Amino acid sequence: MKKTMNMKKTFAAILAASMAASAASVVENQELIESKVDSANAKRGVEITGSIRAVAQTSRFSTDNDPTGLNHMPNVEKDEFVTADLNFGFRPWENVRANATLRLEAGMQEYFASAAKSISVAWINAEGNLGNNFYWVVGDFRQEYSPLTLFLPSLDIMYEPQIFARKRYMAEHEQFLEGNQRNLQGANLQFRADLGSALGEVRAEGLFARINRTAVIDLSGAEGNILPNDAVWGASQSANMDKFVAAGNFEMLPLNRSLYLGVTPMYIFDNEDSYTYAYRHPKNDVNAPYDTVSINPFEPNPQETFIVSGRIGADVASLMNNKNLILDVTGEFAMSNDKVYYPDSALAYEKNADGSPVLVDENGDEIEDPATFTGVPMIAYKRNDDDELYVDSAGFHNEKETGIALLVNANLGYKTDLWGARLAVDFIMNDSAWFNNLAQSPRFFAQRVQNSDKDGQTVKYGVNSPLYSSFDALYNFTPKFSPVATTLNTNDDAFKGSEVNSYNIANYNKNSWTTNVYTRNQLALMEYLLDPALQMALPYGLATANRVGARVNLVANFKEFVEVQGLFSMFNQVKGQSFTHYNVVNDVAVPEVLTYKAAQYTEFGGGAKIDIFKMLGFSKPLEISGSYKHSERTMDTDGWAALGKADKKTSLKSDFINAGLYVQYLPRLGFNAGFQMINTEYENIDNNPYSAIAPLMKGEQMQWMVGLDYNIAPDAWLAINFGMINVSNEYNTMNLVQQGSSDGAVNIPDYYDVTKDVSGVFKSEFSQMVLEASINVEF
Repeated sequence: MKKTMNMKKTFAAILAASMAASAASVVENQELIESKVDSANAKRGVEITGSIRAVAQTSRFSTDNDPTGLNHMPNVEKDEFVTADLNFGFRPWENVRANATLRLEAGMQEYFASAAKSISVAWINAEGNLGNNFYWVVGDFRQEYSPLTLFLPSLDIMYEPQIFARKRYMAEHEQFLEGNQRNLQGANLQFRADLGSALGEVRAEGLFARINRTAVIDLSGAEGNILPNDAVWGASQSANMDKFVAAGNFEMLPLNRSLYLGVTPMYIFDNEDSYTYAYRHPKNDVNAPYDTVSINPFEPNPQETFIVSGRIGADVASLMNNKNLILDVTGEFAMSNDKVYYPDSALAYEKNADGSPVLVDENGDEIEDPATFTGVPMIAYKRNDDDELYVDSAGFHNEKETGIALLVNANLGYKTDLWGARLAVDFIMNDSAWFNNLAQSPRFFAQRVQNSDKDGQTVKYGVNSPLYSSFDALYNFTPKFSPVATTLNTNDDAFKGSEVNSYNIANYNKNSWTTNVYTRNQLALMEYLLDPALQMALPYGLATANRVGARVNLVANFKEFVEVQGLFSMFNQVKGQSFTHYNVVNDVAVPEVLTYKAAQYTEFGGGAKIDIFKMLGFSKPLEISGSYKHSERTMDTDGWAALGKADKKTSLKSDFINAGLYVQYLPRLGFNAGFQMINTEYENIDNNPYSAIAPLMKGEQMQWMVGLDYNIAPDAWLAINFGMINVSNEYNTMNLVQQGSSDGAVNIPDYYDVTKDVSGVFKSEFSQMVLEASINVEF
């Protein structure tokens, strides 16, 4: 133990010294760098900017639930990496510019191994202008129009402590995320003209971009899959076809930009001519002979979606020429027409020769004993001439479904030099058929990051994984993670039979932040895998389908010293949902459809931040912040009595608390501290197939972190932090006790012992101790 503590102290001392030296070097050379850049801009027509992110992190996992060490995977994960993005802008002519971002990456743990270092061109385009009105770009670009058309919905954590907000900032920028803009690849042409004070500004834009490309991705690998090795719709993000979007946007801002009119048509489609096949083992069975199959057998049908949006708004305060008043309103109406595919009834549930149903597990293999069925969703399987099960991608019929969405936003407030107050209201009415994956695909899709080796077979289940915590998914990231072999041998035998259901033993990126555009099937699957503590009411932003309701946000401030905020929202589903449940009757799995009435969502909370030092006249900050948010979902079962089941009410409640402290006590040195806690309660939640066999009843998560930082600029800092994540989950394990095993319970740790469970309740507790040093520099 003493040796371990000495190692920690040594590690911390070396890390602090090296990082401090690096920071000092940056400070000393800042003016020199700027002068060199200015010289290049002036003389050579070259602009160089960039960012550097460096993280050294150690996370130690511990639990009292596994005293004998049944889980033999390592308890410590160390990640050390540097990412340098160098942005080069070349201007050979006045009206033409070429841009390229060169990304240099190094894994510091294997610094001298060539495989640990990589250089790639992560962003490249050419742009220019024709006169003062036309602008064009070809290659990579970012764009957003409105929350119902082209938009990247994000999370809003009220008064998030700075020590955590910085970690999230680095994780997002590692994925090239900027605000609510989507990353696209194609061509964009824009026209801007000022027609005078009466007609105002006119904007016209057209873009054509590829949002997914045909790519062969290993269906059992962690990279590019939502659920590796699972034979369910939406499990893989690999594409059989290239996916494109063609869009136009026309806006007018008359009366000195006080009025607003906008129209946006969009067409999202797959190019069927690009449909490509792969040569692989069917159903990931390495013992089966190679065959020509679809790249992604769970996305065989091309998307064809048309969206049109109309918007109108007015800045009433501007029309009244009142600079202190805040009064504006904007309304948006959108309609989608989407080709939706349904399996033919003959394929939805094939029968064996004896009349019993064909039942398959998550790997697509027929279940010999239906009593072992765990509730994993099925897909349409048929039998071929050799009596083998296979996916039939041709047995579909399609229907065009039209959906509508309405969004109204209003802001009312008043501001002076001394104080200000603003009330913001968002009202939405989106029906269940509304669909636009370029506005609904979320920015945050929770993943396990630190100590993920401990999950092994179940890490892919994300929020349903035994060792998941919201804080780990929110703030940690590793650009290139190499999972260890499950046998921990020191020779090549370590990799024989060491593949797990969640990943191949190969490098992959662990990061919950993404700009991916998901398909209809993938979004439907993700409903089971979203974090309810963070994405309950509007998981896909204001474009979330099947919602009607409003949210109200009130913000008041006194100069720059004090800010207070309150939040209230209430949403209902327009249409209740149905889930397929399977009962084992006489050794036969019989499907039954369980229907729920429309759910109700309620959120409320508030918070404040105060800068005490600035109130007292000091130039350096001493800022205290805190917030509380309660989220709740309730829904009733519908018609279960006819199925011989008792009707019941289900509820999901979550409380999220934040508290932060930041103080600068020297010109650049500061102290940072943050605390977060999430408490979640589940009642009668059994519609999640990945946790239904051992339902989670209660979850408690707590995170605290303290650290020192050295500030160079708002987006340039060195930080050394120490913190802890504690998680306590309580499960209903009565089903496991009755069946005498924990088979099928993917959300229960592998060290759970059913033979010692006498109460049918299992309380899982674990912690992660984190020591990290990070540098973020943008220039």
